[in-house]
Amino acid sequence: MPLSRVSGLGRIAVVLVLIAGVLPFFELLMRRTAVDDADKFLAGEIDSQDFTTNVLGYMMVGLVQGMVTLAAAVLTIIWMFRIAKNLRILHRGTTWGPGWAIGGWVAPPMVYVIPTLMFAELWKASNPEVPVGGDWRSGRSSPLPIVWGVLYTVPQLIAFALESGSLLDQLGGTEETIAKQITGSQTSDIVLAICSLAAAIAFALLARQLTDRHRRLTGESSA
Repeated sequence: MPLSRVSGLGRIAVVLVLIAGVLPFFELLMRRTAVDDADKFLAGEIDSQDFTTNVLGYMMVGLVQGMVTLAAAVLTIIWMFRIAKNLRILHRGTTWGPGWAIGGWVAPPMVYVIPTLMFAELWKASNPEVPVGGDWRSGRSSPLPIVWGVLYTVPQLIAFALESGSLLDQLGGTEETIAKQITGSQTSDIVLAICSLAAAIAFALLARQLTDRHRRLTGESSA
């Protein structure tokens, strides 16, 4: 069975994750320009149509961020699946098989323990210095999976705990809800944006190094 290439997917996933990590800062900047319009709408100085038109740029940033994040997630899953499948072909029986590249992101929800453990195992199993049939399990893993796992998981749990109510309200899509969200405190959003960027950087380092290890293991060309 032929081995799958992973280099191209890894590079694209890294780019998309980094873009998704930077976009929250653009959203914060756009939010600052939308505060005045939100205040005027809540005070009754402008109608809902004018308000929606004026804050369209702010809302579009969030939409783009969601689309980029979704694309990054899909490519990351495919990339992880290919690495895990290659390792099985090379008779490096991992605990977290290819199917966990999909299931690990949703079970349990919002707690990314399985992807963290899977990244750590893929790192060890992709050691190009271990010969065929060698003991790759006793090798050392990188701290990057744990760093990424903490940076990616904890802020999302905090955000869910703090904003679950407002998120449910926003699903109604009312202009008043959007206006109140714009004029609310930005402190938590700033912290989450910083954590998002830090997690994106940690993922980029992890993905690049893991891809390089796996490529050297399988003999895949970097071209």
